Amino acid sequence: MAGIDKTYVNRAELKEAVDWANKVGVVTLENGYTFRPINWIRGYNDIDEPDFWTREEDEFYILWNTPTWLDRWLWLNCPLSFVRDRLREQYGDENDEDSGLKDFENWKYEDTKKRPDFGKQKYTFLKFPRWHGAKWFMNNARRKNPYPGKCKQLTYEIEITSPDGWTEDLDYDEKTDAWYKTMGMLPCGYDGYIWQNYHKRIPSKKSIIRELRHWYIPRGYIVKLVNIRYKGMDIEILVK
Repeated sequence: MAGIDKTYVNRAELKEAVDWANKVGVVTLENGYTFRPINWIRGYNDIDEPDFWTREEDEFYILWNTPTWLDRWLWLNCPLSFVRDRLREQYGDENDEDSGLKDFENWKYEDTKKRPDFGKQKYTFLKFPRWHGAKWFMNNARRKNPYPGKCKQLTYEIEITSPDGWTEDLDYDEKTDAWYKTMGMLPCGYDGYIWQNYHKRIPSKKSIIRELRHWYIPRGYIVKLVNIRYKGMDIEILVK
């Protein structure tokens, strides 16, 4: 599939796109993520400035620069012919067997919280600090936290890695408080998850499991809490 790519238009097409985007307003995707198509146009065009529309009529404009998830939404929802033609250039004609546009049409959103096994996962700790003094260190150590979190103790960053090394790892999106595959059909904020930015205390087994239960992490994935400063303090959990 194509990655981020620009779409070029003339002034008449730009005006048509602006009118359409203003009518659309706010879009809510399947996972609750919201966006305004008009903001993608504003990223390259000062459309609210009166003198913007005084340029030569035959001059070309950058309409927007869209990621895959937005291309999917545009293909399914945008009626503008020049937008659809541009998507065909990027992904192949929809009548072609290997067209990426077919992937857009066939993809179905799965609300992980409605799956029969949601909330039934089990968690096995593969790694937890057990060396002499680790318990005292985790409970009492006070060190300068390089991140602006609520706790100036040990700083942990969560990583969720694939079980086989081939499946895509998951990235955290703070806006939806969920983890996604980085190149999926829905947007991801790629915010990263520093434990101390969301919790007052350093992680314990109970607090980690409590956090994992309200995320749906597919079975087989490994959750890693990586201590970014001290060796021997990492934590790993297998989701089963």
